[in-house]
Amino acid sequence: MSPLGGAALAAVFTPNPDHPSTWSGFFGLAAFVIGCVIALVGIYAAASTYRGLEQSRRRGQALPMTLAGGFFALVGLAVMAFGVWIY
Repeated sequence: MSPLGGAALAAVFTPNPDHPSTWSGFFGLAAFVIGCVIALVGIYAAASTYRGLEQSRRRGQALPMTLAGGFFALVGLAVMAFGVWIY
């Protein structure tokens, strides 16, 4: 018997039996992370492109840059929601 008694077994990792680690959980987490990356990179690209334009061209490019950033944010959020649904 160990000198700590039964307390030595408390350090053994036991996964949650109600939510076991599976491939679907892995792919759900991967989809969530990829969705976050798509949304953040798309918004950053649209914002930095808009800030990099000359002052005279900014007014005409406000709508296309907003739509591009919004599109990437929407696609990223959809992929994130799919990942949460799978997980």
